[in-house]
Amino acid sequence: MTLNYYDKIKGNQKFKDFVLPMEKLERIRDATIFIRRDGLILFSEGYFHPPGSLIANIVYRPDPDGKKEIFGQPYTSVIKKKQADGEEGWINYEEQLELYRELAPESQENKPLFARYKCRFDLKEMVGFVDHRFSLKQARRLSPEIDDAMKKVAGMLKIPVETIGCTGSMSLGNLQTAHDFDLVFYGTVAASRRIVNQIYEITRDPARQVFELGMFWAIRFYDDWGNLICPFFSYIDPAEIPLREFKLKLLEEATELTGLVTDDTHTFYMPALLQLDEVKIRGQARSPLTLILYHGALRGEYSKGDRVKARGSLVEVITPERSFAALLSTNLSETEKMEAGA
Repeated sequence: MTLNYYDKIKGNQKFKDFVLPMEKLERIRDATIFIRRDGLILFSEGYFHPPGSLIANIVYRPDPDGKKEIFGQPYTSVIKKKQADGEEGWINYEEQLELYRELAPESQENKPLFARYKCRFDLKEMVGFVDHRFSLKQARRLSPEIDDAMKKVAGMLKIPVETIGCTGSMSLGNLQTAHDFDLVFYGTVAASRRIVNQIYEITRDPARQVFELGMFWAIRFYDDWGNLICPFFSYIDPAEIPLREFKLKLLEEATELTGLVTDDTHTFYMPALLQLDEVKIRGQARSPLTLILYHGALRGEYSKGDRVKARGSLVEVITPERSFAALLSTNLSETEKMEAGA
């Protein structure tokens, strides 16, 4: 890849319709797509990013042999791959990290502890970003089918359609797959919780549950018209973001604990924060602490009353408002549900 890749894509109509210039960026939100000047397509992770930096995953890379077209150019996914049976499979975090090192070795330098399986990029390298709600507005304008589907989803969930955005392939102008939607719901924590509770009710029906890439997704669902909905949730009030600015002090590198989830207020966000009681580390009772899932694969998975086992780094989290102890988990393989709540 060359650093003048931008010249190949800047004249593409989809690029002009969906990608905004960096000077319009007000805040880095979770699940926002950025385009680096060498053509790498990045996906932001979380709400805290060191000054001048972007914490993100690489989701697509330019590839002359790639089967996916983005901005008129061939691309290949960095997070998914075709399996022997022809089905799409997940590339695990360890393998993704190796690909990151090959594609952008500099992105692995000076990373925060929470970005173990992510990248750190210089924002100056970005040529544009994709705004969730702007992109869905554009997609609805260009596709009557998508416009109709979004109005139906909004009606089903009893929310204004204007509070919905999109990410993923559709947000880049790929509108052909009109039955698989990566949607971003904007609202207060309370309003978003009401949507999540509706989703939990919907997925009581096994026919509405989503099993994809070898796993069950807690808050993905099939809507009333057979569309696959993959929800993300975005804080509309910055004051409600628990980790919008923080530092971590490492207390213990490899820790395993068990605990009971007593507060799941932020379980459906990235990062997910879960308050744990009845905590035991190496069989010894410990004070209540927070479990932080700094990855997006298990959004909505854990609820109040669940008993969980978790591995990760024991840390002190320092925010402008307070400090607290937490277990930081950065890989979906590091947590499991021992017992579901009632």
